Amino acid sequence: MATIKDVAKYAGVAISTASAAINRSAPVSDEVIAKVEAAVRAIGYVPHAAAQSLRMGQSRLIGLILPDITNPHFANVARVVESACLEAGYMAAVYSTNEDFDRERQILKMMRAQRVAGLIIIPTRSDAAHGARLAGEIHVPTVLLDSYVNGLPYDVVKLDNVQAGRLATDYLLGLGHRRIAVTTGRDNIVTGEDRLQGYLEAHAALGVPVDPHLQITGKFLQSVAHDNTLTLMRRPEPPTAIFALSNMMMLGVLNALRELKLSVPGDVSVIGIDDFDYANIMNPPPTVVAAPVAEMAQTAIEQLFGEILNKSQPTMAVRQFVPELIVRESCRRI
Repeated sequence: MATIKDVAKYAGVAISTASAAINRSAPVSDEVIAKVEAAVRAIGYVPHAAAQSLRMGQSRLIGLILPDITNPHFANVARVVESACLEAGYMAAVYSTNEDFDRERQILKMMRAQRVAGLIIIPTRSDAAHGARLAGEIHVPTVLLDSYVNGLPYDVVKLDNVQAGRLATDYLLGLGHRRIAVTTGRDNIVTGEDRLQGYLEAHAALGVPVDPHLQITGKFLQSVAHDNTLTLMRRPEPPTAIFALSNMMMLGVLNALRELKLSVPGDVSVIGIDDFDYANIMNPPPTVVAAPVAEMAQTAIEQLFGEILNKSQPTMAVRQFVPELIVRESCRRI
């Protein structure tokens, strides 16, 4: 296995000079850097990453912290970030919080011990109290994805979730539906709050009253949306349409309706937010409001790389992406 001594000999420089050129730990001319890099390529020298991390105070490691890696939406995020890291010479460490703050904090402590170069976080909560707790755990360039946290001074890449809620609800109202149920998210997560706001704004714009009994808890979980949809549809006046604020809640809704032997969209229309890679083989293929997931993830990692390489401070800028309505077969006119 090639060593730094072999690199120095090949390049015709001192070992200390070769080390400085590789690690950028001391001033070295561009000519010498070129010679050393050519030697590295020629003999196949691989720097010891752990040793470099200790010397430089950080690694070539990017931490990606997601709510649930089994969710297709977040799996797509991970795929984009991993590819971008590999191309840039970084490794991605991907962890799921399972929406649990204590687990999120544990992951952040571990990332700090590993001297990560930067973080992309989809946070477990959005409130200021949570921001105050996280502030002491984050000490590297960080970008928040999908949501923001009050009190954290980081750049944010997110969907226009109010508009997403409006798009879905406007579509159902345009089909003649007036009893539209909605599966809500979890407390203190602004993503669900904004989507619910869009639902309410769409009703208000047309002067259509909202029945509070049609707002059922989903908590972004398939199982919770499933159980509460069963209860909802057994009531004397069930809705004619259901709007799920996330893809996993939509699966829960559809499973519940199947168990009740209710036809979609014959008996009830269903629409959700976030698309599925396998949507076209579902029965029926679901109508959704989709986020440009790959573009959002790519923007987040590019923003993070910029802060790392330029040693720049976050601007607290919010990059907001436009949702898209994808009409398929799970909704009908009444």
